[in-house]
Amino acid sequence: MRDILYRFPFRHTAERLEEDEPEAATEIPAPNGGWGWMVVFSSFVFNLLVVGFHNSFGVYLVSFLEAFHHSNSETAWIGSISYGFIMIFGPISGKLLVKFGAKQLSCFGSVFIMIAVLCSSFANSLGVLFITHGVMTGIGSSFAFSPGMIMVSRYFTTKRSFATGIVMAGGAAGAIIQNQMHRYLIEAYGWRISLRIFSALMSLCIVASFAYRPLQKLGKVPSVADNFESSPLKSFIVDLELWKDRVFVLFIVANGLVKFGFFIPYVHMVKHAQDLGIPLTTAANIMLVLGTTSMTSRIIFGKICDCKRINRLYFNQVSVFCVGVLYMIVPFCKTFGSLVAFAFFLGIADAGNYILLPVLTFDLMGAERMPVAWGYMMFVNAASSFGPPFAGWMHDQTGSYNLGFVISGSCSIVSAFVLAFIPWAKRSAVQKKKSIISVSYCDVTKELKPWDLMYPENEEAVPQYIKYVSKTQSQSTDVEMDGASTSNLVLTDLEEDQQFPTSNIVQRDDTKISPSE
Repeated sequence: MRDILYRFPFRHTAERLEEDEPEAATEIPAPNGGWGWMVVFSSFVFNLLVVGFHNSFGVYLVSFLEAFHHSNSETAWIGSISYGFIMIFGPISGKLLVKFGAKQLSCFGSVFIMIAVLCSSFANSLGVLFITHGVMTGIGSSFAFSPGMIMVSRYFTTKRSFATGIVMAGGAAGAIIQNQMHRYLIEAYGWRISLRIFSALMSLCIVASFAYRPLQKLGKVPSVADNFESSPLKSFIVDLELWKDRVFVLFIVANGLVKFGFFIPYVHMVKHAQDLGIPLTTAANIMLVLGTTSMTSRIIFGKICDCKRINRLYFNQVSVFCVGVLYMIVPFCKTFGSLVAFAFFLGIADAGNYILLPVLTFDLMGAERMPVAWGYMMFVNAASSFGPPFAGWMHDQTGSYNLGFVISGSCSIVSAFVLAFIPWAKRSAVQKKKSIISVSYCDVTKELKPWDLMYPENEEAVPQYIKYVSKTQSQSTDVEMDGASTSNLVLTDLEEDQQFPTSNIVQRDDTKISPSE
């Protein structure tokens, strides 16, 4: 019980200061429009250039194979390392975002990508590309990509899925445009010149980063609650508490499974088509179909998922299951037409999962835990970096990508079943929340007010009847403000059907507690 009692002095203090200084704790609501659309456009530009560049790696894969004469699996690791570092640096990006702001972080990431891609154009070995195109580009992309997703979630509530769909469509549009652009530049000038041109294009992201205006709190003086929220201790507590949340653990495991095979088509589909005898120029059209369908579906599904009747979690589950089924039928697609059909339906199915990842993270974790949760989500999604090398290794062993697609599809189907347990975890959390009700006493209004306690730290110490918080006369944790003070709090037992009468306040006399009957 001692662990539970120590939670209340801060909560009581925070409520008092918010009553005395309401402006210190009031936030500007999400505008759901206005400047938010500029944030959406800027994030779209980042996805168009940054995500689109990574999604067009399949074109460079062929060039790197011809230039350095390494195996398929070894060369595929360049793109996978880049994907992996985007995800691995997710938690760090979340921390830096809170520390420095979205504008500063995305601008720094853009400059970092420019330098990394420019260095890649001078690489004379595959090992150098591992560092420049893999590690450095991945780190810069993580810094540039993460702020936009979080800012859009904060600027929109009622239109969050639609806004996210537009942003995510930028990645699909980038896949369409950059696959064709890089293919043309490589054929005309070589892959080195193509990389240098893209490095110059990244300057557009520097301009776009200035649209990320933070939503500030109303009032200039921060409250004690604000100071605690921004402290390293609070950040550390939130980080650890996330892993005690069953909903978060299930969600992150499910997404780790589905992301294992996410990038395989973007990296290997062109080479897979060439293995079937389809020319490079024709095979690139498969990625054009995939990108076009995915871009359109992301916008449409974003609008649909904003409808109140649509359960976003179930929608995501169906999308993940369909992706798994589509991967399983790749071995039966042996012609250009069948591969185009595969790309068409994959673009539709994958859009539902892709746009809902940040939306569901916000819905399930809340605004406060969104940056940290999104960072961990990206970290676990580093599993996507193992998919393309695994498929490349399977190709080296069997001479075909078929088995790699089948195994990746199996992971997606398992992911869909894991997502089915999230509603159960949410119901379990609600029942646990109802097992204890706490209140705080206000010296100003002389009232006891309910305060929900989500997860008691010592569940065994909580009896079946309801616990209430009462005021004590301890001065050890008092906080002075405008001549008033708040006092330490303890728990007193009341019957479940009792109200909150002030006559039931207990008083402490040294170490002896005697409730008033």
